[in-house]
Amino acid sequence: MRARAYTAWLLAATLAVQVAAQVTVEEEIVTNEVSLFDVKAEKEYNLIAAMGLSLALPGMGHYYTDKPKSAFAYLSVDVASLFGALVFYGLADTQEKNARSFAASAAGIGSARSGEAYWRHIGAYMDAAEYNEAVELSRGSADDIYQDPENWWRWADKDQQDEYNNLRQRARNFRVASSFFVGAMVVNRILSIVDLRVFRKKSLSSGIHFEAALTPDARESALMLITNF
Repeated sequence: MRARAYTAWLLAATLAVQVAAQVTVEEEIVTNEVSLFDVKAEKEYNLIAAMGLSLALPGMGHYYTDKPKSAFAYLSVDVASLFGALVFYGLADTQEKNARSFAASAAGIGSARSGEAYWRHIGAYMDAAEYNEAVELSRGSADDIYQDPENWWRWADKDQQDEYNNLRQRARNFRVASSFFVGAMVVNRILSIVDLRVFRKKSLSSGIHFEAALTPDARESALMLITNF
């Protein structure tokens, strides 16, 4: 009688130990051994690689580090800045060509062309003779004098000269706007890199609690260990 009672008690104790030992870590995973000190590690990222990607194209570093929203924001700013730079650069180039074409038709400029200084002198003096006289009075170099008739010009009136200068001023304004967008692209890259450097670590919440549960085969009871590290 005592042997039967002892045997029954031993079986019950064994079953209880087995039930208590089975711990479920994460959903639908059952194991007989678990260490509470095995913390799920955050995915490792190469910060230098992420910063290099952002330097090449803002947003790529954030995409690499699993921050798609930030990646989209930085990439959008860069694309918009590039678009603005190209558009205003094109407008500036168009205005400059219009100014030179206008000068060619209104001031009688020939086929010979010089550098930027030449087009600036056209806007500053009514004709080439006035410019040459100013150079001689200032004792400038003879090389600065326009001697080739192909480089001579003469405005019919002040209004034509002013129109030419207005076209060139619009071109300068568009160049400034284009430079602004180029600067925005540089600043966007700097901010993207700084953002990765300062906020690269993700915030993690932690907590541990137990819940009663059945094993996947529903044959044995177990304790479910729910953890967030």
